[in-house]
Amino acid sequence: MFVKIKKGLKDNFYVMKIKFNKLDQRALVQGFFVVLSLYLWYRFYLFVRHFDSGGAFPYVPRPNGIDAFMPVGALVALKHLVVSGVFDTVHPAALVVFLAVLAVSLLFRRGFCGWICPVGAVSDALGRLGKAIFGRNFNLPPVFDASLRAVKYLILLFFLKLVLIDMPPQAVAAFLQSPYYKVVDAKLLDFWIHPSSGTVAFVLAMALLSVMFRGFWCRYLCPYGALLGILALLSPSGIKRDPELCNSCGLCTRACPSRIKVHEKRRVVTPECTACFSCHEACPRGALSMSIADTSVSKSTFAALLLLTFFAFVAAAKATGHWESAVTYREYAHYLPLRAMITH
Repeated sequence: MFVKIKKGLKDNFYVMKIKFNKLDQRALVQGFFVVLSLYLWYRFYLFVRHFDSGGAFPYVPRPNGIDAFMPVGALVALKHLVVSGVFDTVHPAALVVFLAVLAVSLLFRRGFCGWICPVGAVSDALGRLGKAIFGRNFNLPPVFDASLRAVKYLILLFFLKLVLIDMPPQAVAAFLQSPYYKVVDAKLLDFWIHPSSGTVAFVLAMALLSVMFRGFWCRYLCPYGALLGILALLSPSGIKRDPELCNSCGLCTRACPSRIKVHEKRRVVTPECTACFSCHEACPRGALSMSIADTSVSKSTFAALLLLTFFAFVAAAKATGHWESAVTYREYAHYLPLRAMITH
């Protein structure tokens, strides 16, 4: 009797261990970046509150990581760096994170979307919620799906044209040193703390659509994801299928949140793949593998390399003085309380 109980406990522990491993590294990494993002915004709120209160609340150093949420400003800074050779000093961390994300996408497909992006993590969670509620995630008809997927590329083209073509070098330099750019992060904070009715309606609509259609924002509307998907086409990483082991059961395709027909491909080369490993884990025959430059790697190794690449940029920036903003306390004390009136 005791032996059976002991064996049962061991078996249950083994099952729990397998479930924990499948829970899995990606969910833990995504959770870390969601918590980190919330922490950064909270610290930034305390930073802004100090100046809004005229110093009544204690001063909290500005978390420079908040710059990661300004990709358009980073695109402007990148153009300035290429054209003039000058690294932005107002929000340097924005450019650092942008370059890190581009590098991650070139090396590890849209791994940023699948592992790091907090919006992607929330979108994944809403999709899982929808599956729990409805027993499935819904899919749009192919003709509507293809048409809507083009929207994110059109939005991307708009921003690329606006920054890379319409803004001359003089305008770029002026923008990066303008009072507006010095407080644009605080304006973004205000946008979320005091949202308009239109903003609330849009966010609720995106949340509802993401519950019904997994990854709605990422699949159809995110211009950042569109850019990274294009870069990912050059990536040496990708899922490979061994036709000798594959029996074309289609489980990998059904597991793919991006609706890629994995079971029909020898190698998954598409801007929609986020390197989430869902297809890999769904395959019962081990016919799928993630490879980097024709070398198969485990999920843990892939995650470690991706994160090391991302944080290497942050570490290098801190070591070379390209992380801290050069905006002074006096400038913040002057501009932040007046930010509502600063429009350009």
